[in-house]
Amino acid sequence: MNEIMHPIENTHDLVHIVKPDIEAIAKAIKSDDEEKMKSIHIKIDGKYSTYIPGFGKSMYGYSYADGFAYNYMGKESYLNNLRIMKGRLEGYLCSFPTPQNSKISQDISVNVPVSNSNDININLSFKDARKQIEEMPGLNETETEELKAKIDELEQINNEKISKKKKWEKVKPIISFVCAPGMGIS
Repeated sequence: MNEIMHPIENTHDLVHIVKPDIEAIAKAIKSDDEEKMKSIHIKIDGKYSTYIPGFGKSMYGYSYADGFAYNYMGKESYLNNLRIMKGRLEGYLCSFPTPQNSKISQDISVNVPVSNSNDININLSFKDARKQIEEMPGLNETETEELKAKIDELEQINNEKISKKKKWEKVKPIISFVCAPGMGIS
């Protein structure tokens, strides 16, 4: 039976599968040959990253989403990563429990829809704004009426059932009007 397909039933099986890989890593490190290190790195990555969670974590060129970026790695990266891989596999042999009749795990995901609605009642704000405008001593009657009309427009826009983008498009000219020089508001 192929060692990749061999089910792990006891510690002896685990040692039988992992120990040759630890020895291969040691030989690749000792060889100081970049191509050999890359080849062993790819083999070990492919063989164990699926079964040992976080296997590539803290290694050079590793991304959780994409795995190893071999195009951007060099001899020093392979050397450092192989040392880490060797240590992880040795630790795996020494201290991790042996799964009984191991099988490929299936990821189960559950989606729970969560909705959050933030409705803010700003009716008081419009009333307060009208009151403040009426009490502003620097505005004449015409300016006061114009501003109150603009507040009425803003309130109407606020109550419309349209997208925020469309509301913003309607509000921009009113804001420009209110903030225009000479209005005495800005």
